[in-house]
Amino acid sequence: MISHISEADIPSRPPVPWSARDTWAGVACLGLWAVLAFGTVILVRALRLDLNPGLVISALELPLLLPVWWFAFKKNRVGWGQLGLAGFKPGVLGIGIGLMLLVFGFNILYSGLLSRYGLTMQLDLERVFEQSASPWPLVFGGVVIAPFVEEIFFRGFVFAGLKKGYSWKTAMVVSAALFALIHLRPLAMPPIFMLGLVFAYLYQRSGSIFPAIILHILVNGLALGSASMARGMQAFLSEIYPLFRQLGSV
Repeated sequence: MISHISEADIPSRPPVPWSARDTWAGVACLGLWAVLAFGTVILVRALRLDLNPGLVISALELPLLLPVWWFAFKKNRVGWGQLGLAGFKPGVLGIGIGLMLLVFGFNILYSGLLSRYGLTMQLDLERVFEQSASPWPLVFGGVVIAPFVEEIFFRGFVFAGLKKGYSWKTAMVVSAALFALIHLRPLAMPPIFMLGLVFAYLYQRSGSIFPAIILHILVNGLALGSASMARGMQAFLSEIYPLFRQLGSV
């Protein structure tokens, strides 16, 4: 599917004004951001600061917009439309959902392989919920802030900018690799890389980052929702288990 995009399938949009060199400068800023983010997480854990994980997520995500603001808005004075915040044909979402099913299938196989060696690629989101005084900052940071910021940076800025110096397929692979690396979770990099490929493909196919944002929201929402439900189920079972023990002793 990816290799059979015709020119007629690609919306006619002008190329972005920032260069591939500008994009790599933005990626360098991303590297600096990764170092600072990693250091911040270590510092928070070392000092045992009681910070809401959702607020931490938002604080770490929003700086990704700084290179976008500098190279896109300040230097080249573009509008939001040139960052991919534009309309799209609804049929693209159907393509995206089909590709996401393939990614989920890979995740099942990959998770099964890791479990054979006692490994997991998932964050302990249930524990994160337990550490949060309120779940709403976590939900807002993970389901709203992260999808919008990451899609604007990795697809709207990086992918679009790299296409000025490389083929769209090369730009897709590079932007997806950066997307996987920046999550700082080595075992989760293969499925995150595949998600990055899907999101970039949808942007290439539609000329809009909104399909990727919608699916990104769906992925993060399912992850957080399932963790919250699992936590709630554990709390429910912990309450009724003593009752069953009492009934069994009657």
